[in-house]
Amino acid sequence: MNKHHGKIVIGIVALLAVAGFYLYNTQKVSAHEHRDVGKYAVVFGWQNEPAISGVFNGPEITILDDETEEPIIGAEETLTLTVKFGPDTKELTLEPAWNDPGHYVAFLTPTRPGDYEFQLTGTLSDTTAVSETVVSETFSSTDGEFSSVEPAKDVLFPDTESDSVSLQKRIADLEDEIAALKEEVAKLSEASK
Repeated sequence: MNKHHGKIVIGIVALLAVAGFYLYNTQKVSAHEHRDVGKYAVVFGWQNEPAISGVFNGPEITILDDETEEPIIGAEETLTLTVKFGPDTKELTLEPAWNDPGHYVAFLTPTRPGDYEFQLTGTLSDTTAVSETVVSETFSSTDGEFSSVEPAKDVLFPDTESDSVSLQKRIADLEDEIAALKEEVAKLSEASK
């Protein structure tokens, strides 16, 4: 292969790398759920995707006027965000993202892998709104618009079993084994009397 062909191959590889990077980042950004709520566009997802159990993360919400695309500020005062995993629920504190109007974050470390559900309730209005829009929206990772929480062992290295859920399971298994051994010792002790 001559120098000219080598440069073409290097150029194609570089172009593919840039395209791959762009597609990766586009997919990452699009891993959020988009909804129209009254006259507002609401975008919901994890701050970092994929979400990993035991890793600090949290949901993020962007709220814009659907027609003007102006950011809606002050929504942290009128909206409530509640997270649900199985039967457990917790109210999260929405905070405006620093230097990014219309963008709100809440902080959460999801401790178990699986699907999480978020309920956003309250009201929305902008400075020109004559009336308020009632918000009652449920966002669930089961719908596939944003990621379920993945097990930490998928990204842990070199110790793949050091996430809190795996360790707790190992402790529970050892406690069961100890209880079974105690029972066996008690039976042997009774039999030897």
